[in-house]
Amino acid sequence: MKIIVADPCGFCYGVKRAVAMAEGATDSLPAATLGQLVHNAQVTDELAARGVGCKDSLDQFSEGETVIFRSHGVGPDVYEKAIEKKLKILDATCPNVKMSQNKARQAFEDGYLPIIVGEKNHPEVKSILAFAGNNAIILERKEDIGEVPFVSKYCVIIQTTFELAKFEEILQALQAARPGEYRVERTICLATKERQNAAAKLAAETDAFIVIGGRNSANTRHLTELVSAICPRCYQIETAKELSPEMFTGCRKIGITAGASTPERIIKEAVIAMENMEINKVEGNEFEAMLDASMEDYGVHPGKLVTGKVIQVDKEGVYISFGYRREGLIAWNDWAVDANPDEMVGTVNVGDEVEAVVVPGSTSEEFIRLSKIRAEKEAAWKNVQELPEGERRLATVKVLRVIKARGRDKDKDIDKPKQVVGLAVAVEGVEGFMPASHVELRHIDDFTPYVGQELEAEIIEVNPEKKRIVVSRRDLLKAEKAQKHQEWLANREARIAAAREARAAREAAAYEEIVEGETYEGKVVKVADFGLFVEVIDGLVGLVHNTELSYDRSLKAEDVAKEGDMVKVFVKKVDKENRRVSLSIKATQEDPWIAAAAGFNVGDVVEGTVERFLPFGALVRLNDRVEGMIHVSELADTRVEKPEDVLKIGQVVTPMIIKIDQAKRKVGLSLIRAKKDEEKAEMKAFMAGNAEENLSNNAMAEQLEGINK
Repeated sequence: MKIIVADPCGFCYGVKRAVAMAEGATDSLPAATLGQLVHNAQVTDELAARGVGCKDSLDQFSEGETVIFRSHGVGPDVYEKAIEKKLKILDATCPNVKMSQNKARQAFEDGYLPIIVGEKNHPEVKSILAFAGNNAIILERKEDIGEVPFVSKYCVIIQTTFELAKFEEILQALQAARPGEYRVERTICLATKERQNAAAKLAAETDAFIVIGGRNSANTRHLTELVSAICPRCYQIETAKELSPEMFTGCRKIGITAGASTPERIIKEAVIAMENMEINKVEGNEFEAMLDASMEDYGVHPGKLVTGKVIQVDKEGVYISFGYRREGLIAWNDWAVDANPDEMVGTVNVGDEVEAVVVPGSTSEEFIRLSKIRAEKEAAWKNVQELPEGERRLATVKVLRVIKARGRDKDKDIDKPKQVVGLAVAVEGVEGFMPASHVELRHIDDFTPYVGQELEAEIIEVNPEKKRIVVSRRDLLKAEKAQKHQEWLANREARIAAAREARAAREAAAYEEIVEGETYEGKVVKVADFGLFVEVIDGLVGLVHNTELSYDRSLKAEDVAKEGDMVKVFVKKVDKENRRVSLSIKATQEDPWIAAAAGFNVGDVVEGTVERFLPFGALVRLNDRVEGMIHVSELADTRVEKPEDVLKIGQVVTPMIIKIDQAKRKVGLSLIRAKKDEEKAEMKAFMAGNAEENLSNNAMAEQLEGINK
């Protein structure tokens, strides 16, 4: 068994720096970290043994103590509180995290909406968020994009330990859903990227893979996700104690990597433990090795395909004779998948011929362990065609089961569900693997409903030596999605064209129906700054300009009606050629000026108040809505240069109405004619009085004349 350690792996620069600073704090005790310095329990325990403890809150520190800020960073409020408590600050924040914090703060100050792509509950992400203003958003998955508000400027920042490929996928979806100006800060740590690339490359060359790191370490978890998609036989451990020989059964080459918070000592312990397993396996089973060698002398060895006849069947399995000095035993779980012994016993007959494969490690038992399932798989693999490099092959696959990440859980994590790494599928007669990220284009939480389903997929890798076949649906789903989108676009264009034609037909009919000069009741379809758009007839919309809303010119469109209201409108003009209809609400209302002027007639002498002067006359208020004008020529018998020469503002006058123009809402007044009419009236009254007097004088003369006679 060959053990290969990925290069690079383990401590990154930021972690080394933080650990070195914490170890140096032993000279300024008492000292403690605020939270775990790095996500590794062993590092925390080692620091505690050296006197540097771990506290969860600043409230647990006393004045004068040294507080060590962890590599993930803290927010500005934590710095302020530590200063208020008069603590000695030892800032072990990773320089890359510090850079992300500064970029988030700068984005906020420049008017961008900061968006941090990373794990919402990760301390690094929380520390960056604390520098990004009140409106910053955290995106962990594409499904969270709906929480992002629509603004004009976005700044996207990545968690330093986040998977770069996943970040690019989220970024692409975000830019499609929220168009605008983007500032993209790819602040992923170079060490993280290098470790991910090295692990991915090694995973493609190994039979099994070990990822060493803390359970709560984000970069370790991302390494496990990345490797599991390439090498399904992947285990995440924290220490060498979690390793067991069963993990590496049948493996020739084992790969190892470690998270950025994993000390080199723990990596070495794991390598030594695996090497000792291989040595102990040989030293503790010398007799079994001798039997294996003797089997090979007889042409029988683990993995050999043999043919034999059934000699006995019971609840243990099927016993066969295949020409070797010991009989073989095919246990029911090696006979068929999910075999029920009670049901299977009656289906196998003595004398039946069977092909099976010798199972490794069975030489010390009474019977040679055989597997019919493996033989069938071996036979099936002979029919699997090789896949030329760079090519793909269509296949219909059936989902057999859900594959979850292997590894031993600690007691504290025993209730935590294991991560799904993919699906086991039946393809071209063999069992293949479909990575979880290749099942759908979106994130899947529960893969259980896929079990038993038949899916269309592509074979993207065939490795006969490792008996590995990998299938994917991603490109097929992308093509299907693209085709559906094109069909949707085509259907949308067809619907738009049909709607446009129908609208044009309704509009043409409406223009033939509408009558200029008639009054209609229409529906307000839009309120604009310059007026109301009203649908008069189905398919025909006209405009009521602000000047035609009301006789009260202070009213605006939103004061008159809102969208959906029914209003009465008068058709002022129909322009069929330019497809325009001018409407008026004002024309359907009684003119308040005409109503106010209804009691006035030409020749009436009225009372009014002088309101203001014009160069050519004076305006006189007759009532609340009607005012008249006295031209300078109608002010006096003599020539008047300016109206203020004979009148005063507020003066009450009694002019005569000499003209009423309802169309222009104008009333002409005259003081001269009113005065002349007054004088005529006085003269008439005077003349009438003289006539009576003359009559009485004549009567007296006649009477006197009668007496004289």
